[in-house]
Amino acid sequence: MLHLQRQFFVAVILIFCSVFCFGQTQIADSAGASENVKGEKSLFQANAQLAMSSADYKVTAGDTYALSFYSNGTSVSYTITVDSTYKIRIANLGSLNCAGLSFIQLKQNIETLVMNNYPLSVVTFVMLQPSIFKVVIKGEVGSAREKNVWALTRLSEIVDSADLTPYSSKRNIKITDRSGKSKTCDLFKAKRNGDFSQDPYLRPGDTIEFFRLDRTVSISGAVEREGTYELLPGENLSDLINTYAHGTTKTANLSKIQLIRINDDDAKIRKISYLDKSQVQKNYVLNDKDSVYIPDWNEEQPFIELKGVIKNPETSVTVTDAYNAASYNIYRTKIHFFEDENWASLIRRIRGMFTLFSDLENAYIQRGNETIVIEAQKAVDDFLYESPYLVQKGDELVIPYKQTFREDAAGLDF
Repeated sequence: MLHLQRQFFVAVILIFCSVFCFGQTQIADSAGASENVKGEKSLFQANAQLAMSSADYKVTAGDTYALSFYSNGTSVSYTITVDSTYKIRIANLGSLNCAGLSFIQLKQNIETLVMNNYPLSVVTFVMLQPSIFKVVIKGEVGSAREKNVWALTRLSEIVDSADLTPYSSKRNIKITDRSGKSKTCDLFKAKRNGDFSQDPYLRPGDTIEFFRLDRTVSISGAVEREGTYELLPGENLSDLINTYAHGTTKTANLSKIQLIRINDDDAKIRKISYLDKSQVQKNYVLNDKDSVYIPDWNEEQPFIELKGVIKNPETSVTVTDAYNAASYNIYRTKIHFFEDENWASLIRRIRGMFTLFSDLENAYIQRGNETIVIEAQKAVDDFLYESPYLVQKGDELVIPYKQTFREDAAGLDF
């Protein structure tokens, strides 16, 4: 008995090794095939369920389906492959033209046909594998090529692999189908507005042609959506600001819009000019590669420098261990002030930036070569206190380290 068990175990091992080696041989035999094609086939096989659940999936030449039903108590099964005629035969029950049908429509038609002939039958119709087909990509690309896709591949999905040139338009793309009918697509409208008619599913025999763009223009500053946008013919400054950048912020300064333009004679030279609100209303004409910057009113507001022992201006975080001599932090930042603002008012306004280690008793203003002692602690403690000094452009407010925490701490040189 033990001998027989050993023989059985050895046999199992030999069978496993044979199957494994056969599998490896099959893999080796297919190694010459394109890695991209193999990867795409695997992807499309996995997408059979997606195709069956999507109302958008159109039956495509090359699709493979499985049909099973009961005929007079006997189970009948068929594998159906759709060819280029789009006419499929359903057992001995007849044929159907599935051109233009979705998978769901085809399934309903087949179930109806079977049930009309076998009323008590149970019909199962599923997709085994969706079709892979080729489309042609040409025009403003590095080189014309063919691309393997499937029936749920949208136009936008091939852009990254289309080898577009820097001058390719994503807003003027022509798709010509097998019958010669053409459609022009705008991927910006699909992305921004959700108009997916501009980003259609591809079909067998499609030729996709990319045309040269008209202009790309950048916008930044006090707008809702900074970025570089491809403008269509006739679109200019007003369109760029209001449509593409989604308008300006509440604090945008339209009296001094900066336009940076490449010199026509020398591309390395940039010419800066300034536009105002009237040019926006007139839809000032923009050139390719123009750059528009809309300043914020706060940028025009004067500022002073605050430096010394304060919270980190980037994170507003400070160390609170008063007994750690290395815990104080020295930072420098800009603080905007208002016209005729009193120093006491400014200190109260920024009091949240001070820390446990900020020495407000010995804070001072550096105004050129003049050092002015400022009663910062009194300003924080007494909201009625007014400083004898007004804030001036170029002032520096210096906050020393509070020496009482470490009497032996070295003095700080700001």
